[in-house]
Amino acid sequence: MATAAQIAAIHTIAKRAGLDEEARRAVMQRETGKRSSRDLSEPEAGRVIEALKVFSNTSRTAVDERPSAPPRPLAKGAVPLDGPYAGKLRALWLTAWNLGVVRDRTDRALLAFLERQTKTSHPRWLKDPALASAAIEGLKGWIARESGIRWPARSADAADVQAVVITAQVAMLVGLGGDATGLPPEAKDAMAELGRRIRSAKGAGR
Repeated sequence: MATAAQIAAIHTIAKRAGLDEEARRAVMQRETGKRSSRDLSEPEAGRVIEALKVFSNTSRTAVDERPSAPPRPLAKGAVPLDGPYAGKLRALWLTAWNLGVVRDRTDRALLAFLERQTKTSHPRWLKDPALASAAIEGLKGWIARESGIRWPARSADAADVQAVVITAQVAMLVGLGGDATGLPPEAKDAMAELGRRIRSAKGAGR
């Protein structure tokens, strides 16, 4: 079994990294399949400690590497979201916006949704794979329920995803009595235009 020193180290490093209990347990589950430090073997505890050190080092680097110039002010409704999953989550939220599922496309609205989804008040899911995956799948599931979109396989490329989104948008717009003709040739422009028409048809006026 894990030693008392290892258990103490797990809690200490997690606290230093700013992880709450749920985030710490998610790291343990990802590394070992177990959620309690008292259930870990010595080798498993060692893996958890090394994984937690990555978070701790990232936190210290974020503090130490301050920019020499003041950062640019955020746009209205924006919040400082970063990490390897921020882009994916923002893209999904924009898709929800263009499908008329949400009326607020801002990062602040995205953050509020994800905090409800993950039950944590800090965007740690932006760096932890287990929490990020739960947030992404939860958002995709909600969008699918609200819009009827059928997501392609995870191995699908960007063009396939765009085609699925456009298909769902056209079906939604036609169902609302809107006109889906005369769209721009580029997929991103077409999605944006369809989104505008859907929101107009729904009376969002955005």
